[in-house]
Amino acid sequence: MIELREPTTEEFSELAKFSYDNFVEELARSSGESESDLRAKMGGPPENTGENNIWFLIVDPAEKIEQKMGFVWIHLMQEEKAAFGYDIFLEPEFRSKGIGREVMQKCAEKLKKLGMLSVEICVFEHNTVARALYASLGFTVKQFDSARKQFRLTLKLGAVG
Repeated sequence: MIELREPTTEEFSELAKFSYDNFVEELARSSGESESDLRAKMGGPPENTGENNIWFLIVDPAEKIEQKMGFVWIHLMQEEKAAFGYDIFLEPEFRSKGIGREVMQKCAEKLKKLGMLSVEICVFEHNTVARALYASLGFTVKQFDSARKQFRLTLKLGAVG
């Protein structure tokens, strides 16, 4: 059983830096561009959560000392009643245990309660484990960016499995 909670200000700063650095590394690996060129194009990590952004820490509430398992970053597009999942990350020791599925289902439920009708995410082609999870949850391919070797997936929120 997992819980999604908002990070503290300090935790947010750590998550934002980690998310940014991890994305730059993955994009460099996938696209062949250098990390330094990508960093110059992209700037830096977000400095605050910003309006319409939701950040969640994934934790195990059963542990006496809170175990941080990962995080989620979602952007809400209120007018379109849609969301975009910028990042979902699980620490390696929590992968392939059903936790990612549970996180995705809990996020979908939270998004539905906020009035969102769909959610999109991107996943790199080489991330076959995540792609299989997303397909099993009902995500479908919206497009493929051949330069980034990245799929853009979409899910109607009534279809979470």
